[in-house]
Amino acid sequence: MKCVLISGRTAKQGSSLEVGKTSKEYLENVAVVMMNEDDMKEIGIEEGEPAKISTKFGSTVVRCRKSKLDRGTIFMPFGPWVGMLTGVDTQGTGMPDSKGIEVEISATDEKVQTVSDILKMMKEIR
Repeated sequence: MKCVLISGRTAKQGSSLEVGKTSKEYLENVAVVMMNEDDMKEIGIEEGEPAKISTKFGSTVVRCRKSKLDRGTIFMPFGPWVGMLTGVDTQGTGMPDSKGIEVEISATDEKVQTVSDILKMMKEIR
């Protein structure tokens, strides 16, 4: 299913940083995608199950959570998982685009990626 990704800061994401990016708390609060319940049903995914999200820049696997977002819109907290989906062009702002990104989202049997998984993938890309 095609959706539009919006990302930003959340209180849980911020407080999880205090514990550390390799903590279980950070993974549970940042490696997530929030989406409309009807969209979840359409792609055959239940809350807490993994979802694969892909853009022209890359892909990642995170847990899905129900949200009251409009259909076709998903939200992810800032973190390494969103970083896998955004390009590097900052258009002179110092920050890559993180809102309004077209994504493809689907149910998956893949496991949710940890920060270590993402770092290994990034190392292989270089």
